[in-house]
Amino acid sequence: MGGYFSSLNAGARRVVDEIEYDPQNPERAVQSVIDQPGLDGFQWKVWLVAASGFFTTSYSIFAVNVISPSLSYVYPECSRGWTINSLAINLTTLTGTMIGMLIFGHLADRYGRKAVYGLELSIIVVATVGMTTASSGHMNSMNIYGWISFWRAMLGIGLGAEYPLSAIIVAEWSSTKSRGKMIAAVFLMQSLGQLAAYALGLAILDGISNNFGLSHAETSYDIASPVIDIVWRTTIGIGALPALISLFLRRIIPETPHYLAEKEKVEDAVEAVGLIYPVDATLQLTDQIGLAPPKRSLEKGWWSSTAEYIDGMKEYLAEKGRWRALLGVMATWWILDLAYYGLGLDNPRTISTIWLSEPHDTSLDEVGCNNATWSADPAQPNITIYEMLRQDSVRNIMTISSGALPGSIIILLAIDYLPRTTWMGWMFVALAGLFAINGGTFFVTFETEQHALTVTLYVLAQVIFNLGPNTITFMLPAELFATKYRGTFYGLAAASGKLGAITILLITNFAVNTGRPSEYSHRFAGMLLGFCPAMLLGAVITWVWIPEVQYPRGHDTKPPSNDNASDNGLVGERVTFRQKLKLPNRPLADIAQNPGDGQILGMRRNIARLFRAKQIRGPPTERRHSIDETSRISNSFDQNMIYRDQDSRLEEADVSDGLQMRDIHHSWPMSGQGGHTISEVEH
Repeated sequence: MGGYFSSLNAGARRVVDEIEYDPQNPERAVQSVIDQPGLDGFQWKVWLVAASGFFTTSYSIFAVNVISPSLSYVYPECSRGWTINSLAINLTTLTGTMIGMLIFGHLADRYGRKAVYGLELSIIVVATVGMTTASSGHMNSMNIYGWISFWRAMLGIGLGAEYPLSAIIVAEWSSTKSRGKMIAAVFLMQSLGQLAAYALGLAILDGISNNFGLSHAETSYDIASPVIDIVWRTTIGIGALPALISLFLRRIIPETPHYLAEKEKVEDAVEAVGLIYPVDATLQLTDQIGLAPPKRSLEKGWWSSTAEYIDGMKEYLAEKGRWRALLGVMATWWILDLAYYGLGLDNPRTISTIWLSEPHDTSLDEVGCNNATWSADPAQPNITIYEMLRQDSVRNIMTISSGALPGSIIILLAIDYLPRTTWMGWMFVALAGLFAINGGTFFVTFETEQHALTVTLYVLAQVIFNLGPNTITFMLPAELFATKYRGTFYGLAAASGKLGAITILLITNFAVNTGRPSEYSHRFAGMLLGFCPAMLLGAVITWVWIPEVQYPRGHDTKPPSNDNASDNGLVGERVTFRQKLKLPNRPLADIAQNPGDGQILGMRRNIARLFRAKQIRGPPTERRHSIDETSRISNSFDQNMIYRDQDSRLEEADVSDGLQMRDIHHSWPMSGQGGHTISEVEH
């Protein structure tokens, strides 16, 4: 690392900007360097690398919906009317995903993001190839579902690792200004990967069937099964291609400066940024007198170091009520995935039944037996395997992707204009209302010409999922916690979501998708109605436990102008109307040190806040006096405010969403008052 600094030419450089460096908070200085103009291009390269891996994750998870009928057709198996093979594949995948989230999230904190970034994709590639070559052996000497489940469990570990690694690496390489949009853009890949699974499944079916001469009306198992076997293997195997591309690209991503700074390797952190800075500029530490070298601790065993890490984690959570934020993101992700995967995972039978337009007395148990578990449509008991696969893909695109993709695009465009935590809470409320309507009307619309209403509400639910909780639960764990524990806590939150997916998968297979259609309608409607209080609980948890990660509108995040400001083009910069509407992101270091930042968190405190709000609404003269005293404090939300004195500083708290502003909310140290600086130098 020292060679980089020795290559600087002291006689041919000019200081363009100086950024204060506080040895007690090195991440703030590192973030200031990342926020400098010139890194946008590289940051979007980081997004591309992360997005390609997350696209693979989404594709592989939802491809199960595409291949399940194929597996049941080629390798028929029946057990009391429910598709044991599909359930086993999904359970092993989700269990492996949970393990990957927990292990790789923790490893990223202990050994570095770059040390494990790419390893998970190697697992994905190997497991994908292994699954596509799975066999039942000579004369069925092996159980192919056992092999597929094994490879799906391995694949799940790689898929799960992708969640914390992609999110935290993008968050730590993003500028404060672009962080929200960058993480939301990564999550957009879930909707695109989901759409690709359905669309490519359809294209592969058509292409291979035409190539091998499989007729759409073919009913002979001996003729159709070899072709369908190729179809499902190709559909799964193609998911390894973006993983291979991303695996190569990830080797060019340096370790994140935030992680290096947290390890007290500030010079390495500056160099990491310098390596990808514009060619006409370099970075170096200046005024290094007193700069503390990295701490060198005695070598400790793995168990002792892990125990020390866990103790530090407990202390961190106990300070300033940080445990609320962790439990909040864990609980809301679990609640969200109950509904999200309840509607979108292992869904060929669900999609087929909500599209029924007339009564059918065929038992779901009967449909699942007689070596015909692939035929999940009671309305068409004589459907061919080709028509079944094609119908599933088309209906999935119409019912799932038609709502999920627009929701993801809208939130990507609007993410900087919405208070993330508040917006997620309101979207939980919207989902509660939607499920109440959908569940209540399902009794009337099931197996009637009004089934289009159920389908429409189904699509609308997908829009709201991705417009709110589905995207924001992916974002918040990457923003709320300190760098030292960010990966571990993200893994816990994400694994909680997959636990919710496992929960609803078991419920739907053993309690909903059984019996005759008349019984099924009551069970499915009951599940939808059950989602309603769950979503309301998610809204309450969001409200009382999860802090905002943005400043209110109108908050000035720029430091005072200095002698070098004109060199950066900051003097005379006009603020547009669109910029005024944006809610600036809080720096990661600030959130980690003070997550609530004066916000009111906790159930009792929020309830007390509501009662105080009613008491404060006194005569107009008293309210006018309070407002006059705090006229210089601006808030973007025209709501009832609470003014209270704390530590001799006047605060303003927003009753509606927990956002608040302090009289002195953010201060920039003045140049020349000690500490160290990081300078940008031009040749």
